Amino acid sequence: MPFKKVDVKKEVEERISINDDFKKSYEQIDKEYELIKEIVSKRKELGLSQNIIAERSGLKQQVISRIETEGNSPTLKNLIRYLDALDLTIKIEDKNKSNKSTPCIY
Repeated sequence: MPFKKVDVKKEVEERISINDDFKKSYEQIDKEYELIKEIVSKRKELGLSQNIIAERSGLKQQVISRIETEGNSPTLKNLIRYLDALDLTIKIEDKNKSNKSTPCIY
């Protein structure tokens, strides 16, 4: 049986347009993905390996790798330890008053 080529972007857009629950779930996952992507980018910008972050945070390298893998949601405790190892923190802002362009990580 031949495989059918699927346009994933188009499929997601169609589901978002017809299903509010799917839209909310997708938006939540997208926020998580963008946050993790920004953290990993910062780690690489600082020239730090996963092993160094593991040593600094007290987490195992495998945990660091899982935190950085799309589709995995780290525990809040592990995320904070990871951020501490990078000398970063999370800043909480009112959505209505903040710039919505990027997550607030410092």
